Amino acid sequence: MAKETLADIVAAHGRWLRGETGGARAKLDHTIVAGRDLRGWNLRDASMRETDLSGCDLSGADLSHASLCGANLRGANLLGANLTEADLSQADLRDCVLDGANLSGTDIWRSNLHGAVINPETLHKVLCCVMPTGK
Repeated sequence: MAKETLADIVAAHGRWLRGETGGARAKLDHTIVAGRDLRGWNLRDASMRETDLSGCDLSGADLSHASLCGANLRGANLLGANLTEADLSQADLRDCVLDGANLSGTDIWRSNLHGAVINPETLHKVLCCVMPTGK
C-alpha cells in the first residue's frame, strides 16, 4: 500500500469521525502496513482485522473501539496508545510495547503477549486475557 493511499484513507476516516461530507470509515482489513510511522494517528473505530501492523510506531495513536482481531502487531510500539474497548482478540502482540497504553475494556482473548512490555497492573482492565504458553 502506498503511503499516499494510507494517508487518504485515514483522512477520509477523520472526516467520517467528524460527520463531514466525503468521509468513510477506514477499512484496512488484511492490509500490509508493516513498519510505518503512525504516531498519534486517529484510527478510532477503524476496521483492521488481520492487518499486518508489525513494527509500526503507533505511540499515542487512538485505536479505541477499533477492530484488530487477528492483527499482527509483533514488535509494534503502542506506548501511550488508546486501545479502549478495542478488539485485539487473537492478535499477535509478541514483543510489542504496551506500556502506558489504555487497555480499559480491551478484548485480548487468545492473543499472544509473549515478550510484550506491559504493566501487569493494567491487565485487570482487559476483558479477557490468556497468558502465553512460551511458544
